[in-house]
Amino acid sequence: MYDLIVTNGLVADDRTVQPLDIAVKDEKIVAVGTHGQFSETGAATVVDAAGKYVLPGGIDSHVHYDLQISEAMKAQSSEAGSRAGLWGGTTTYIDFSISWGEEDLVESIQSKIEKSNSQNLYSDYALHAIMTGNWPQSNADRIREAISGGVTSFKFFTTFAGSEAIGGMMTDDGRIYSAMLETEKHGGIVMVHCEDDCIIDYNVRKLYSEGREHFSNIGEARPPLAEEAAIRRMLLLSQRTGSPLYIVHVAAKESVEAIGEFRDKGAHAFGEVLHPNLVFDPELYKKPNGQRYMNYPPNKSIEHRDALWAACENGSLHTLASDDFTIPWDNKMTGDTVDNVTGGTNSVETRLSVFWSEGVRKGRLSVPRFVELTSANPARLFGIYGTKGVLRPGADADIVILDDGFTHTYKQGENLHSDCDYSNWDGWDVNGMPVTTILRGNVMIDKGAFVGPQNVGRFVPATTPETF
Repeated sequence: MYDLIVTNGLVADDRTVQPLDIAVKDEKIVAVGTHGQFSETGAATVVDAAGKYVLPGGIDSHVHYDLQISEAMKAQSSEAGSRAGLWGGTTTYIDFSISWGEEDLVESIQSKIEKSNSQNLYSDYALHAIMTGNWPQSNADRIREAISGGVTSFKFFTTFAGSEAIGGMMTDDGRIYSAMLETEKHGGIVMVHCEDDCIIDYNVRKLYSEGREHFSNIGEARPPLAEEAAIRRMLLLSQRTGSPLYIVHVAAKESVEAIGEFRDKGAHAFGEVLHPNLVFDPELYKKPNGQRYMNYPPNKSIEHRDALWAACENGSLHTLASDDFTIPWDNKMTGDTVDNVTGGTNSVETRLSVFWSEGVRKGRLSVPRFVELTSANPARLFGIYGTKGVLRPGADADIVILDDGFTHTYKQGENLHSDCDYSNWDGWDVNGMPVTTILRGNVMIDKGAFVGPQNVGRFVPATTPETF
């Protein structure tokens, strides 16, 4: 007897869309077959997906929960973030541990897992590890142990050396190079927030000298050149060491071009895009309380956004993430200059629906490409593919049923589920969104209601990244 059968849907992976049924037993997919192949009388629960798409559960490979990096930037809890993500079709999120300076890398990872596991998690999670500032060489030596413990991705910053908004995060190229030597040797991947701090520092000083330090000029302080310059440095280090490289939140067309150039030369380099960077215009910064739209790097003009969409369609960018860092309104409004404006965006819940509505429904993306960017590729690159990111026997039964004909308007205080008192998506209309979310065979969200068990989320150890 099966625990669950999903019937009559259009099952999509990153290659095809087919009319199939899925059978689940003991939290795993045990069979995939043609419509009607599995007897409904032999299942404890039957979910009819007629007229809808059946997708692998969403994997958001870039969120920040339970993290404080400044007085203003204190993120929501893992419980709240996982709840919001689940409502949006995300069944696995990848959060970050963080080691500050001299702090031991492995101990910081263990502390993060303990804190996450102490909460009521609504979805599964994996981890990256942030290493900040002038960390000791002993932490590079600890990368091997971290990888053996199921954390295979390590993040660094080329900016925020002394920013009032986000200070002390920057790591020099030499330390990043040493980390790449270790990830190449032991089977990991390096992630980098790429903006050149020297270029930014010059631009900030220039804007102050001209009396134009208001944060609405953030695009001049942190221009596409700053992003491209840092990316090209990291691509060179990746190419020379052989370490895979993952560039977070690519926002400029020149950055897409740089990644493509190095991939053509054989580099294992990959680019991530955020859905806010695909749809929000920098002119929004000029509106009252325009800080609400600010994240790092800043939103770019339509020329860059069109290039990002094209890269999603043609495979030049590889994952779609949210970079969720949800903070309260009063905290978000604390900075108003180009060097102290507060980052952070509350976007984990809207990721799949906005990307579907703006991508698939508007003809920019095929359904398989949507699956590739939102689930399959994140699973591959961060070592959880096969367990996550695919609908086939042996995989966790993480399933999202998406209704392409469902229209929805997000409303703060009514149908958004993070711990936040505002949303940049308030009033945003989407066409097509997840209506049923299943985590390891447990129906969690169905037809606008939470119907699942509590406290079911768990840590998913990563293995060696699959590069392509």
